[in-house]
Amino acid sequence: MTNLTLLHLWWYFRSKVAHQRSLEDTSATLYAELEIIIAKLTNLLHVIQDKPRLQILLCIEIAQAYLIYGRVQRTEEYLTRARDLAGLKLELTGILGKRTKFQQTIIPQLALSSELDSSIERPTAEESHGTAELPPDLELQDDLRLSKIHYTESISQAELPSLEQILCLLTVQYLIKSQPKDELMNEELEPYIAAVLSPKKGAWPTRVAALLIRCKLEANHKRTVERAMLQCETIVNDKTCASSTTRLSYLWGTGLQPAWVWRQQLADLYLNLGLVKAALEEYLKLQLWEDVIVCYTALQLRHKAAEIIQQQIDINPTVKLYCLLGDATDDVKCYEKAWEFSNHKSSRAQRHWGNFLFDHKKYEECIPHFEKSVEINSIQDRVWLRLGYAALMVENWEVSAKAYRRYTYLQPNTFEAWNNLAKVYVNQGDKKRAYRALMEALRFNYDNWKLWENVLIVSMDTGHFEDVIRGCHRLLDLQQKFEDVEVLQLLVRAVLSDAKDADGNSSARLQKRVLELFGRITSIHQNKPELWQLYSDLSPTSLIAAQRLLKAYKGFTQTGNWSDNPETCKKVINMAQSVLELSKKAREEAEEKDILQANQQLSSARLTGQAVIRAVEKQDWPETQSSLEELKQLFSNVTEYMKSIM
Repeated sequence: MTNLTLLHLWWYFRSKVAHQRSLEDTSATLYAELEIIIAKLTNLLHVIQDKPRLQILLCIEIAQAYLIYGRVQRTEEYLTRARDLAGLKLELTGILGKRTKFQQTIIPQLALSSELDSSIERPTAEESHGTAELPPDLELQDDLRLSKIHYTESISQAELPSLEQILCLLTVQYLIKSQPKDELMNEELEPYIAAVLSPKKGAWPTRVAALLIRCKLEANHKRTVERAMLQCETIVNDKTCASSTTRLSYLWGTGLQPAWVWRQQLADLYLNLGLVKAALEEYLKLQLWEDVIVCYTALQLRHKAAEIIQQQIDINPTVKLYCLLGDATDDVKCYEKAWEFSNHKSSRAQRHWGNFLFDHKKYEECIPHFEKSVEINSIQDRVWLRLGYAALMVENWEVSAKAYRRYTYLQPNTFEAWNNLAKVYVNQGDKKRAYRALMEALRFNYDNWKLWENVLIVSMDTGHFEDVIRGCHRLLDLQQKFEDVEVLQLLVRAVLSDAKDADGNSSARLQKRVLELFGRITSIHQNKPELWQLYSDLSPTSLIAAQRLLKAYKGFTQTGNWSDNPETCKKVINMAQSVLELSKKAREEAEEKDILQANQQLSSARLTGQAVIRAVEKQDWPETQSSLEELKQLFSNVTEYMKSIM
C-alpha cells in the first residue's frame, strides 16, 4: 500500500466525519461505515511509520470520530496510542496554591504535570505555528477569585508543541464524555485546559476549542459566568480575523464545531444569565426553533413560537418543523403529520411523539413510538434511556432490560442507568447480573447512599459478603448511621455458619472484619439492643459475649415499660437467662488474669436476673409463668455458684 492510498482513505474518512457533524442526529449507517474505514486506516498506520507526527494526528482524528458517538472506550484506546507515539505523559497531582486573592491558608490544589520523551524529535509550537494570531485569553475580572490558580510550589511542566496541545485538549474532551458531570470533574479539567491555553503559540483551532470548553464550564458559576460570556463574544465576533490557512491548521484533530455552534453557545450563555431577548435574537438568526420555543415560553409568549414555526412550514415544510410545531402546541396530530410526511422513515417524528407521551406520563403508550424510533436509528442514547424508564414504570422488564443494556453500551458512565438496569434484573430474578450492574454503577457514583443500599441487598442475596461489609462502612461514611438489622443478621449468620460466598470461599475468614464493622456501628448506635445481640454472637470468648449481651439487655429495657407487654416480658426473660448462662460460663472458663473481670460480670448478670424477676412478678402474666420459673431456677443456681467461689 502506498502513502497515496492512505491519504485518499484519510480524506474519505474526514468526509464521513464532516457528513456526521452536519447532521442533527448521529447516524447508525455513518457509524458503521466509519468503523470499516477506521479499521482500514489502523491497518495502514505502518505505511507512515517514518512520519510519527502523521501517525499521532491520525490517531487523534480517529479518537475524535469516536467521541462524536460517545464511544469512550474506543476513544481512550486511540488517545492512549497517540500519547505513546508522542512520548507525552500527563498526570494530575496536588501541590500547594491559592484560588482567591485574599486567601490566607495555602492548601493543595490540582495541577497537571507534563513530560515529553526527550528521545523523540518534534517541532516546537513556535516553529510550527509561530505566525498564527491566536484569540485573546481574557482575564477574570473578579474582586475575589484569581484568574488562574497561583501555585506556591514548582511543578514539572513541559512546553507543549502544537500537536501535544491537541492531545491535551483531546484528553479534556474525553474526560467530559467519560466522567460524571459534577464540580469535581470541573476541577480536574481546569489544569488540562490551562495547559492548552498557557503556551503563547499553537494552532488556532486548538485555542478556540479550549476557550469554548472553558466558557461552557464557567457558565455554571456566578464568579466566572461573565468572563465566559465575554470570551464567547470575542470568539464569535473575531472569527474572521485569522486567515483561512490559520483557521484550518490541525482543524480535524481538535473536534472544533462550526462557527454557528459557537453562536449557539453564546445564545445559551445569554439565556443562562437571564438575557432571554438577546438569546432569542440569536436563536432566530440560527433558526434553532427548539430554543426559540424555550425563549418564548420563558417570555410567556408560547403562541408566538407556534406562529413563527407555522410560517416556516408554509415556506418549506419539513419533518423537524412539524415536530417542533407539535412541541409548541402540544398537538399530537402534528407528530402524526410529521410521520406521514416522512413516509414512515423519520426517527425524529417517532421520538418527538414518544417524548410528548412520556412527558405526560403515558408510559405504556410512548413505548411503541420509542421502539420505532430506535429501530430506524439505533444510536439515540436518550431515546433508549427513556424507553428503559417507561418500560420500567409499567413493569415491562424485558423491554426495559434491553433498553438499559443498549443505553449503557452507548453511555457507560451513567450510574442511574446501571442502577435501574440492576432493578430490572432483580425483578427478572437475575440477581447475579443485577450485582454486576450495580458494580458498574458504583464506578460512576461512589457517594450515592441509595445506590449503596441497593448494593447491600443484592450483594447479600448473591453471596458477595465482602461487598456487604464495604457497603455498610460506606453508608456509615455517607450518613453517619446504619440500622439495617436484617442485613446484619444475615451477614452474621453467614459468617457463623461458614457459608460459602459467591466465589466459593469460606465466610468465616471475614469474622475479624465483621467484628470491626460492629465495633464501628455500636460506637454510633450505643443503645440498639439488636445490634449488641448480634455483636455478642460474634464474640470470641464467653466473657466478651456476656458483656455485649448485657448491653443489649440495657438497651432493650432503657424505656422502663418493657414489662407492660407479655411479649416483651418474654423476650427480656430469655435475654436475662442468656446473660446469666454466658456470665457463669465465662467465670468457669476464666484464666487467672480474667477472674476479677469475670466475677464482676457474673455479679452484674445476677443483679440483672433479680431485677427482671421482680418486674415480671409484679405483672403476673400467664404467658410468662413457665419462662419465669426457668429464670428463677437459673438465678438460684448462679447464686449458689457465686457463694461457692467467693
